[in-house]
Amino acid sequence: MNNQKQQKPTLSGQRFKTRKRDEKERFDPTQFQDCIIQGLTETGTDLEAVAKFLDASGAKLDYRRYAETLFDILVAGGMLAPGGTLADDMMRTDVCVFAAQEDLETMQAFAQVFNKLIRRYKYLEKGFEDEVKKLLLFLKGFSESERNKLAMLTGVLLANG
Repeated sequence: MNNQKQQKPTLSGQRFKTRKRDEKERFDPTQFQDCIIQGLTETGTDLEAVAKFLDASGAKLDYRRYAETLFDILVAGGMLAPGGTLADDMMRTDVCVFAAQEDLETMQAFAQVFNKLIRRYKYLEKGFEDEVKKLLLFLKGFSESERNKLAMLTGVLLANG
């Protein structure tokens, strides 16, 4: 007895129709990084303008997908390679925590930018927590000044809740 079904013959060259909702967008953090760095460069060092740019670009760019890349850029100036070093072949920005002055007022201003961004896009909260954990694991890869800035920023964020 043959209980297995016979396969039906198919024509060669058959096209599969895919629905738009089934099509997946390619994961490309370098293109996302280029867009963010270009916008940060245009805003300059004014953190109010940076916060407005990040708020406005959240509608166009997919923060949900690229949360890790976004926070890497805002903290370190570019995407972090494994081990905590900045990837050499990538673009960098000077509007970041590591390139800022090492004083409390500047770190409070950066904390305000992070708070505004997370309040506006609530789904970034989990990504930010993961990013802080990752940064604390990479402490050995940062310089003494970068560690101090990260410590001050973390202290300000924890104090504000």
